[in-house]
Amino acid sequence: MNNQLPDKSVQLIIADPPYYKVKGDFDFVWKTFDDYLQDVERWAIECKRVLADNGTLYWYGDAKNIAYAQIIFDKHFNLLNSLVFNKKLYCDIYGNLRCFAPQTERCLVYSNGNELFEINNKILFKPSRIYLNKKMIAKKMKYSDIDKILHNAGLQTKTSSHAKLFMNPEQKQGHLITEKQYNAIKYYLELDKEYYEIKSEYDDLRLKFENEKRFFDNTLKLNEIIDFGKAENHEHDTVKPQKITEIITMSSSRENDFVLIPFAGSGTECFIAKKLNRRFIGFDTELKHVEYANKRCETIQNQPKLF
Repeated sequence: MNNQLPDKSVQLIIADPPYYKVKGDFDFVWKTFDDYLQDVERWAIECKRVLADNGTLYWYGDAKNIAYAQIIFDKHFNLLNSLVFNKKLYCDIYGNLRCFAPQTERCLVYSNGNELFEINNKILFKPSRIYLNKKMIAKKMKYSDIDKILHNAGLQTKTSSHAKLFMNPEQKQGHLITEKQYNAIKYYLELDKEYYEIKSEYDDLRLKFENEKRFFDNTLKLNEIIDFGKAENHEHDTVKPQKITEIITMSSSRENDFVLIPFAGSGTECFIAKKLNRRFIGFDTELKHVEYANKRCETIQNQPKLF
């Protein structure tokens, strides 16, 4: 994965690397498994460098050795899923295998950081909480005093405590103060902002957060076990089905996002990225595969637009 991509420049990585001694000449270039794992470590470090903080990484692997890759990638990324692709292969040698027939392929899914929602909530609510908290301290009031005001206004039960949830800047969870709550305490705290100002500031932060957080859209309502589908014949030993690639690309990237395909092979991921209006770059060590992948992408480029 030698490249000149800037740090944190891609939103999605779809990596279908050599599995090690499974299929294809490229799978048998390492003398030992340890040599292979050293390259996996190198690949993981480079993925970490180029993946944006809000990016997603998909890493394919063989069921028998994907666990070794996971140990390496877990050091650098946050594991989201271990997908199982059901290949539904017909097998007539069950009695000769001396084990259950292999029918699956695996894919690890990673984010590039800690996605604790309470941290995000704390960021969203903090400006309003700081403002209200300062006003409360200035009036020498306590949270219990605010709760009493809200109770007298009929906005909470006597035993509940709402004030900390929307006024404490260090509170990890909670909610934005409502307009009725705000108006109930406005006189007592001498609040000089209107509620719409508080709400507008929160909405701006929320929109910024929504645009910057890691994208994921599971419109198809899939779980971790997904039917693999049939792979097309594209002059390559390990072609991935377009169905799976479309699911990955659509669920984890927006239009115009930058997709990296470090092991491009026959170009399925490049083809789908082009089809779905994503920017992309693919790499492969075999010139014949690079040329084939480029031709596939050209077919999308040359397709006439209906509108």
